[in-house]
Amino acid sequence: MGSTTIYERGHVVVVNVPFTGQGGAKRRPALVLSADAFHCALPDLIVCPISSQPRFYNRPGGGDHPLRHWKSLGLRYPSTARLSNLMAVEKRLIQRALAPLHADDLALIEQGLREVFGL
Repeated sequence: MGSTTIYERGHVVVVNVPFTGQGGAKRRPALVLSADAFHCALPDLIVCPISSQPRFYNRPGGGDHPLRHWKSLGLRYPSTARLSNLMAVEKRLIQRALAPLHADDLALIEQGLREVFGL
């Protein structure tokens, strides 16, 4: 997808997520968190990675939000949005868009962001 593609807050996209320590990257789903008005004029989106690691889904830690409606996103495994790993990603690096997050999951993510940032 090119940088002219419109991305919306709450949509799940596929991006290359760097490993801790910058020793490489892996294609992963990520949730667009930045508001449309914020990122429409910028080359980047603010996203959080979505992990299918069972430990984050079964025993979520601070900033982990298991997705109740992961199947509707086309994900193969129960997955967790990781608000502890927010990152800016260039729009040109987004490989494809999957689907919008279910409203129930998005509401929990928004509450989690308020907690993370003390808003």
